[in-house]
Amino acid sequence: MELKELVREIHWIEWQLRSLEDRYGVRSEDFFRAMEAGELADFDDIDDPHFRDFLEWHGLCKAWHWRQRVYENTLQRQSLIEQLRTAPAAA
Repeated sequence: MELKELVREIHWIEWQLRSLEDRYGVRSEDFFRAMEAGELADFDDIDDPHFRDFLEWHGLCKAWHWRQRVYENTLQRQSLIEQLRTAPAAA
């Protein structure tokens, strides 16, 4: 996957995460940490009105972390300077 594609995907995920952060007033990092620690088990009931949002939020956080790792690994193999040289210049 190219860096440019990864950056677009990361930005799209961040846009989705911001929407959830705005709705619930909690940063994604804090939500993810609590979810991973099992602190949000009270919301594990499918009938809970937050269940679907929290399931999606958790998945988006995982996707963001995975793409960040892929981006960093790709950047280690392809230098930043080379990436900037191959990008089209603004008109």
